Amino acid sequence: MKRNLPILIIAFVIGLALVQLVLTHRLATAGEVIKELEIEASRIEEKNELFRQEINQLGSLRRISQEAEKLGFVRQNSLLHLTPEVPVAMSY
Repeated sequence: MKRNLPILIIAFVIGLALVQLVLTHRLATAGEVIKELEIEASRIEEKNELFRQEINQLGSLRRISQEAEKLGFVRQNSLLHLTPEVPVAMSY
């Protein structure tokens, strides 16, 4: 038993070293994947900001007014007020 103890300890230390090596490799690989995902998320956020700006520009009152003029709509400065007729039931 005393002769096997040093061999057992050496085997245990080598086993722990191999486990540490495997875990370190997995951690490094996971770190690279996370970094790539963060870069992709940043790109998507930049695209979203560009889309927001484009939506704001297309929805501006100036642009809508210009498009309406291109389609033949005109701005009417005078207002037409319609007065409602009194219903027949209430005229008696």
